[in-house]
Amino acid sequence: MAFMNSPAAYVLMIILYAVSIGMFYLDFLKDNRIASRIGLAMLVFVWMLVTWIMSVRMVADHPLPFFSSGQVIILFAWLLITVSILVYYFSRIDYFTLFMNILGLVFVVFDAFVHGQSLDATYGQHDLLLLHIGVALLSYIAFTLSMMFSLLYLLEDSAVRLKRFQSGAFRRLPPLERLDIYAFRSAVIGMPLMLLGMMLGALWYFLLSGKVMLFDPKTIGAILLSLFYGLYAYARNAGWITGRRAGWVNLACYVVVLFNFLFVGELKADFHRW
Repeated sequence: MAFMNSPAAYVLMIILYAVSIGMFYLDFLKDNRIASRIGLAMLVFVWMLVTWIMSVRMVADHPLPFFSSGQVIILFAWLLITVSILVYYFSRIDYFTLFMNILGLVFVVFDAFVHGQSLDATYGQHDLLLLHIGVALLSYIAFTLSMMFSLLYLLEDSAVRLKRFQSGAFRRLPPLERLDIYAFRSAVIGMPLMLLGMMLGALWYFLLSGKVMLFDPKTIGAILLSLFYGLYAYARNAGWITGRRAGWVNLACYVVVLFNFLFVGELKADFHRW
């Protein structure tokens, strides 16, 4: 038990995660299915390690993984790994697992360096707080999926324009039109989830304090994030932005997601610590 919350456990997890990504990258370069299967097996083992570390934290800190930034970050990484494994098994969108887990590794490393064994919990909160954070996390997952589909679209589009598609690594990807639709629909799903999470958080804070929370940096960031994605969805649906331009706009919106999720809560928000 002590080992799973020690620096050695984080080092082991990060090494295995990096090697797993390396196997997927070898498949990306050489169309090596054996490397892909080895990468998947190692990724499943990483998923088990992350699950165990998260469970140890929950036992030591709180039984629900929503009460501290240390728990929420590792939970988000766990969700990314879980989604990538499910997509690998059931949808077979090639290279989705590679790019999703590069992002997952960033979150795991971020968690290891920023939180480690230090967990600042906030106990005794209302059930609305759990619902608020849970819905917000689902919106972040939807935005992450949207970004991944746009990234794959841009890479495949580049391969097509450079006439490297038939012999290149991206020939196993779905058609460009399908990736574009996946990116748009994922963003559309994420927007109402984000707005619902904001409303639940505002309601919880009002019931707790009798005040309206307006000037918390994380709240302002979430409002801007919803505005950016709303503009992206409207412009994409109206045909103002299509293809590569829509993909780049979507990636730019996701930069705001990362900044709001990782840095605003950690560095600037007095109230939000997750």
